[in-house]
Parts: sequence; structure tokens; C-alpha cells
Amino acid sequence: MLYVIEFLLFLVYTVCVFFIKIYELILIIAIFNILLMIILKENIKEALIAIFKLMPFIIFTSGINMIIAGINYGVIIGIRLVLVCNMTYIFFKKMTQSKFQYVIETLLRPLKIINVDSKEIGIMLCIGIAFIPIIQKEITQVKYSLNAKGFKLNVINVLRRPNYILAPLITSVIKRVGEIESSLLSKGYVS
Repeated sequence: MLYVIEFLLFLVYTVCVFFIKIYELILIIAIFNILLMIILKENIKEALIAIFKLMPFIIFTSGINMIIAGINYGVIIGIRLVLVCNMTYIFFKKMTQSKFQYVIETLLRPLKIINVDSKEIGIMLCIGIAFIPIIQKEITQVKYSLNAKGFKLNVINVLRRPNYILAPLITSVIKRVGEIESSLLSKGYVS
């Protein structure tokens, strides 16, 4: 039950960050994030790397908001996104997949009234989340193999020949899905 409370607090925090309009309160939240990382002994360098990887998205979103609503609003949106991304990083470093599955199952338990199996949804979400790093690794391997074959990876070549990237990527992903299916069958999750 503690994991469910942690998850709900995380959701409330994430939503509340976007409704705060007082700059001093945003600064207090930033300090809270840093203190939480220190208390939980999280690697600040890894957190900064994770946020840096999301910077194109954050800059794009901030830029759009700057154009539409003004520079101050765009900057605030960027700061809010950094805070939320940092808290998400902290939360999911401490939340294992089995804990996350338990949280989803617990929160979706009331849907049993309309015949929805919360356990299956929890398993599907965990598999989907676990698949993200697998796909990233597969994309990196495809890039390396194409570079080794002399294929220059730029936007024009990717748009001209998407099958050079998609065919090996889809093949390896389907192979991984087969492996996961076999694993789930052997553990009795899928009938």
C-alpha cells in the first residue's frame, strides 16, 4: 500500500508543479528536488545526464510557449518540465517494475466491476516500459551496423531509405517479443 501512496504523491506533485505561478515556490520545489536526491543518495550526475537527454523536447516545448504566450511563460514552462523530469527520474529509480505493476493492479482493481483484469494491464504496462531500453539498444546497434557498412546516417538518407533502419529494427523487436512471449508462457502468465 505504501507504493500506491508514493505513486499518488508523485502524480499530485507532477500536476501541482504546472499550476504554481509563484517564482519563489518554484525555487523551493527545485531545492526540494535536490535535497530529495541527496537524501535518497541518487547520483546527481546521472540525473543531469537524464535531463540533458530530454533537453531537445524541453527546449522545443519552451520555444513554442515563448512564441505563443511570451518569453516569461516559456521559461517557466521549461523550468517546470525540468523539475518534473527530475522528479520522474528520482521516482522511477526507486520504483522497480514489480512495485509499479503492484501499484497499477491496485489502482485498477475497481475496474473488476466491469470485467477488466487489472493484473493483465499491469503486466502489459511493465512489459511496455521494459521494452523502451531494449528498443533504444536495438536502434544503437542498427546505427553501428549501418555505419560499419558505410551508410551515412543523416536525415536525407533515412528518409530516402527508411527500410535500411526499419527492417533490422522490426526484425529484432519481433524476435524480442517472441522471447518475452516464451518467457511469459513458461511462467504461466499467458494462457
